[in-house]
Amino acid sequence: MFWVLDYLLLALVLAGAVLVLLLRNLNASVVALSVVGTMLSVLFVVLGAPDVAHSEVVVGTIALPVLYLIAIGKTRTVVAQSEDLGEQAQRD
Repeated sequence: MFWVLDYLLLALVLAGAVLVLLLRNLNASVVALSVVGTMLSVLFVVLGAPDVAHSEVVVGTIALPVLYLIAIGKTRTVVAQSEDLGEQAQRD
């Protein structure tokens, strides 16, 4: 009976991974990536590897998405500043 749960979690991980690739919004893709990490953590617990599940929670569900969101925010800030400088140079 546990094999049904294994396949269900595996299908959710696969669906989340496809969603990460198909979403056009970067923030939504990061959230979907966090969901993939969460589903992998649950899968590892079901498979009897709680130590790996804890690592996946810390890295895949929390740390990696936070770093991606910070990088996306900083990139958007730099792009907005460069566009402002470009408009200012055109006016001068």
